Parts: sequence; structure tokens; C-alpha cells
Amino acid sequence: MYAIWKLCWSNLKNKKVQNSFMAIIIMLSALLLSTAILVINNTNRVYENMHAKVHGAHQILRLENGIHDPNQVHQWWAGQQGVTASEMMRYRYLSSMSHAGAEIPNVDLFMMDTPKGPFPVDKLLFVQGGETQAPKPGTAWIPTSLAYSNDIQVGDPIEFKTDKETFRLQVAAVVVDISYCSPFATSGRIWMNGQDYNTHMASLQGSDMYMTGLRFDDYSQNRAYWESFEKFLGTPYLESVKDFESISSYYMIANQVISFIMVFLAVVMISVALYTLGFTISDAILSSYKTIGIIKSVGLSSRKVVAAYVTQYTLLAFVSVIPGILLSYVFSNNIVSSSMAYLNTGTADMNVQFSAIAIWVGAAVVAVIFLSALLFSYKARGIEPAQAIRYGMSEKDSSKQSGRGSTWKKKLLKLGSLPTEMIIGLRGVTKNIRGSALIILITALSTSVLVFGFLFVYSISSIHGTIAKWGYDSADLSVRIDNPAKLTYEQLHEEVLSDQRVKNYSRYGDANAVLPIDKDLAAEMEQDTMGILLTVAEGNYDEIGYENVKGRNPLNGQEISIGVNIARSLNIDVGDPLDIYIEGEKHTLTVTGIYQAIANMSYTGRITADVVRKVNPDYGAVMNTTFINLQDGVSIDQFVSELHHKYGSSIWTASQATLVDEVFSQAVTILILPMSVMALLFIVITFVIIYSICRINMKKESRTYGIYKSIGMTSRQIRMAVTAGILVVSAIGALVGVPLGLIGLPPLLNFILADYGIVEVPLILNGGGIAAMIPLSIVAACLGSWFASRSVQTTSPRILTVE
Repeated sequence: MYAIWKLCWSNLKNKKVQNSFMAIIIMLSALLLSTAILVINNTNRVYENMHAKVHGAHQILRLENGIHDPNQVHQWWAGQQGVTASEMMRYRYLSSMSHAGAEIPNVDLFMMDTPKGPFPVDKLLFVQGGETQAPKPGTAWIPTSLAYSNDIQVGDPIEFKTDKETFRLQVAAVVVDISYCSPFATSGRIWMNGQDYNTHMASLQGSDMYMTGLRFDDYSQNRAYWESFEKFLGTPYLESVKDFESISSYYMIANQVISFIMVFLAVVMISVALYTLGFTISDAILSSYKTIGIIKSVGLSSRKVVAAYVTQYTLLAFVSVIPGILLSYVFSNNIVSSSMAYLNTGTADMNVQFSAIAIWVGAAVVAVIFLSALLFSYKARGIEPAQAIRYGMSEKDSSKQSGRGSTWKKKLLKLGSLPTEMIIGLRGVTKNIRGSALIILITALSTSVLVFGFLFVYSISSIHGTIAKWGYDSADLSVRIDNPAKLTYEQLHEEVLSDQRVKNYSRYGDANAVLPIDKDLAAEMEQDTMGILLTVAEGNYDEIGYENVKGRNPLNGQEISIGVNIARSLNIDVGDPLDIYIEGEKHTLTVTGIYQAIANMSYTGRITADVVRKVNPDYGAVMNTTFINLQDGVSIDQFVSELHHKYGSSIWTASQATLVDEVFSQAVTILILPMSVMALLFIVITFVIIYSICRINMKKESRTYGIYKSIGMTSRQIRMAVTAGILVVSAIGALVGVPLGLIGLPPLLNFILADYGIVEVPLILNGGGIAAMIPLSIVAACLGSWFASRSVQTTSPRILTVE
């Protein structure tokens, strides 16, 4: 055992730089893998702990169309054992909120008549402001999602605009409202005092809507309750239901994307580390061939020689994995804190907690290194002492090497027109095929990761260019009538929509619908109906930019386009009939298209206004949003400014870019840090591995470089020659990596986001940015080579030749 340890320690001591860099590779692999595991586990933990703490709703029922009696619905659910139901809370919709004189774009507000606390379901956690049973008159509670993103503090006044008036409330508290404060969501609940609700909301046109939250002791049994509930109703439930999967999806999506990419990159990095390990051990055995032969000739067994190498790299892995796992705590804590910021109440619940899985990840990395070292070092068992002492290698390899001279002369004659440094560099590259292949692999992977990372982040930050492919419209601006008493749609049509600068327009609304599920699928899906949100158009979907991944948009009252998750769940394709209940009335529509949408996880549909008018002839009166495209060359900002100046508070307008930035700006913030760090890690890995390869090659070719130096070549010329060879090889790898990053890696995103409603992630190619990524791995490779060749500069030709 002492002999094994002595050999192990000698290898660690004599190759400090090489071993240090191998340790860095192992550490970074463990860092990425452990971070991904911690992010996934802690995202779920933070959300689930918070959901349990506030008795979060598993389902939220919204009764908006008067189809079912709210009191009857509430009494039934409140009487069920194993189910906790909140009060049946009344509310109205508003879509206008201002703070500090500026209107907040793209918000859908549930103006709630706050029941007296404590809430049995969806308990509110007060982050700012004092906790009371209900807001005082003239005040309101707002969710963290609205407060943080718009810098609203307790005591600030906020304004709301109805079709009759503009009224002001003061923010009394900022609360965590777990069902309505997720990232990327545009809706939120504003909790009002009952007196204020009666004054400002109850007097509006239309009737109150109602909402109740349901929490199940065992959520997996919810289907049995729903079967009993619909038997009680005598009909399917035909109003809106927001289920747990939909409530939680936006909390999870960003971290799921980041974690999946991290796991993939960690696996790639570990694979590269293993390949590098095999290369390093093989080279170590070859460079110590004679020494191993001598050791074996004096009685040390092959098993103990192999054990020395295995012990060396297992020990190295063990020492490296520990800081990788510790650093992953800091990295994952930052990611989780950023993505779950809207749930942060300042308690320790948000901090990342270590789990046994992270320790097992470290153990797995050590085990893989151990097995790989055992496999690669097994070559030492075949060393024959006599051949090793005589040739410094096996007799077979010696014969091969002695026969290479004439071949290299012929090859070098073909390169005679190149500069001397380039010939020397290329000779070194082609002589060391395994090392060159590894350099190509590393630079290809590094470039592909850099290109893919840039492509992804740039596409999200420039999402307004592909917003139609995410399920939204791509109109130039949105116009909403806020005061029909002062401005009717007919006036808007005559004075604005008929303007010569307007290219086309369409009026939009929405409606809730229910899809019945046939018996065979119902048993598999554990539900008999599926509630969806419909976009309703009075106009042409295509003109406003709505796209489909298959088929086309609906054109008449007999057609519908559906989201990809509806099509997948119900096994429906273009051309199939679809039974659907809209406002309680059954329709059979033909599916003309299937589209992807991030909103509502693609459990949505598109119909024309003709469908709803069959049930509700007056539906047009509630279609108060119009999407407008302007003629080419017309300034959108100037057009919006004119509308504000002419119509004042009667109208609300916003450009498409403003609305998109409001929703997706947080996605960019969450993604930039981890993607940037991962890109930096791969650049570091490229430098480290290529430094290690070149360092090994410099040792092997020391005699050759000594000869070059003795015949007049300067140290700088030799270093330039080595770097020139690496430049060529790394450039080849980078060129291979570009298509891999553009074509090979994006399908991973499609796989991750498919459950969230995106099956073909819309990516924007930016030639300049992609071109800027290519040199990074090449520069890292050249720097690794340049630094590795420093030994030539400080060593005399005589010593090099002797070595």
C-alpha cells in the first residue's frame, strides 16, 4: 500500500498544473450538475412550502356568465369532507391602472370585494404594510407581482379607470397572493374595501362575477369530487376553472428551462472530462513507460501500478467535487431567489437548502471518475519490462514510429509554400491525432454552447420580433375604449379606424368555454371536461398576425383554431369536428388550425365573433379592444400620442413593443445570469483542457523544440508555431460547433417547453452576434496553447535536447 501511495503522491506532486486543471474540469462539472439539481428541488420546495403555508388553492372556480348559481355551487363544495372552500368572492374586471401619473400597460385586474380574514384558502402574506382583516376605506392591497415590477410602495396612490370615472386608492399593503402573483402573468387581484367596491364597482354595467378557491386534502382525488359535483348540477360545469397545473406553471417554467440546459451541459462537460482523463492517463503511461517497466522489473505488480493511477484521480475527483457542490449553493440560491422573487416575504424559506441528492451527485461524479481511471489505466497491465527499458514503449509502437520518417518528409514537402512556423505547427497537430481530435471536440462544443446561449437570450430579449409565434398578436398597437359614454366604437371607427394611416384592424374579446371529454380519454386524463379560454375576433386573424403551426385561422362561425395542448390531449387534428360549450350553449365546430401559445399553456382556442353572437347577440358591446396595424412608414409613437391628446382618458393605447416588454422583461433578467455563467464556464474549460493538452505535447516534443532552438529559432517563433497549429485545429472545431448550436441544441428547448405550450421555440438569428461568439473559443484555445508553451522560453536548448 505504501508503494501505491508513493507513486500516487509522486504523480500529484510532479504534475501540479496538469492535475490542477483536471481538478477544475471535475469541479465545474459537479458545479453545473449540482446547481441544476438544487434549482429543480428548491424551486419545487419553495413553491410547495409556500402553497402549503398559505393553504393555496388547487383549483379556482370563476362564475362569470350566470350559467350556474354561485350560492348553490359554493354550498355544495363547502359541504364536502376533504375539501376546503374559500368564500364566494364577488369581483369585476378592470384593465386600467396608473401609478405616478403613468398607466401600467397590459394588466387584467380582478377588483375584489375583500371578505373578512383570515382566508381559509389562498391566505395573503403581508410583505409590506400592516395586516388587518380587510383594507380600510380608500385603500387597497396589491400583489407583489404588480408592486415589484412597477416600483409601487405602501402609501403610494394608484388610479383605476372605469367607463364612468377615474378613482384613486392608496396602497395599504403589498401581499403575496400565490394564485395571482406569478412571473410573466398579466393578471392580479386588487383587494378593495367593501364600501369602495360598492361605490366604484357595483354600480358599473353588467353584474357581479364570483370566484371561489378549492383546496383538496388529497388533490389526486379531485376527479371523484367533480363527478359528484356535476351529478349534483345535472349538467357539466360550464364556467371557468383554473387548476393547480396552470397556477404553478409560470413559477416553474424559467427554472425548468435553466435546469434542463444545465443538466445537458453538465453531462457534456463530464463526458469531455472523461475523454480528457483518458487522454491524460494514456499519455502519462506512455511518458512513464520506461519508469513503469523498471518498477515492474523490481517486483511491483501490474495491479499496484493501476491502483496508483486510480487512487490519484479518485482522490483528485473527491477533492474537486466538494468545492463544486459548495459553490452550487451560491449559484442556485441566486437563480431561485430571482425566479421566485414574487413569493419572497423576507424569511429563510426562500434560501436554497442542500439535499441528499446533491451529495449523491458528487458521489456519482467521483464514482464515474474512479471507473474511468480504472478503465484507462488498465493499459499499464500490458507493459513488458524488457521492451519498456529497451525502447521506452512497446516494440510494436517503436516499429511504427521508426517508419514514419519518409511519410512525414513527403507531407512536409507538400506544405513547403507555407511559413515555417505554420509547417511546424501543423506537423505537431497531425502528429498528435488524439490530442487534435480532443481540441476539435472541445472547441466545437464550446462554440455550440456559446452560439446557442446567445441565440436563446437574444431571441427572448427580442421576442417582439417573433411574438406571433408565441401565440400573441403582432399588431402595431392596441386601443381600448375605457369610457363608452364619451367614445363609442362607432365613433372610434369613423374617426380613427378610417384614417388613411391605418392599414387594417380587428376587434377582439374573449370568452370562457368548456370541452367535453369522451369516456375513454376521461379515464386517462382523470377529468370529464376541460375549461379553456377563447379569443374572439371580429375581423381577420391573419391580418393582425396570429399564426398557426398547422392549418389556418378560423374564418366563419363554423370554425375554430385550437392550442397544441388541446390537440395533443384530445387527439384532435385539423379537419376534425369539436364539441364545445360557449356560455352554456353547445356548438360543433370544425378545427381549421393548431397553434402554439405560452399563455394558458396552449389550453386556448380562437373563434370568430359570429359563434358567440349565436348565443349572445349583444356580445359586440363588450369587445372594447381593437388591434391596429399602421401603414409602412407611419410613426407608431406619434399616432399613439395623437390619440391620447384627442381622447384623453376615454381611450387607452399601447404599442405592441410596450406590451411585450411588460410581460417578458423578467424572463430576460432571470435567464441572463445563468446563461452568461454557463458560457463563461465553457470558455474556461476550453482554455484549461487545451492548456493541459499542449503542456503534455510540449513535454513529449521537448527534444524537437530543443533542436529547433539550437538551429536558431527563437522561443517566440516556436511558441507562435505551436499556437498556429492550435489556431487551425480550433478554427475547424468552431466551424463545426456553429451548426450544432444553431440546429442541434434548439430541439432541446422544444422538448422542455412542449408541456408549457411551445413545440417549436421561435429563435431569431443574429448574424453579427453569432459571428461574435465564434472567435471566443478559438481565442481561449490559442491562449491555452500560448501559456502552455512558456516553458520553451525559459529552458536552454541543451536541457531540452537532453530531456
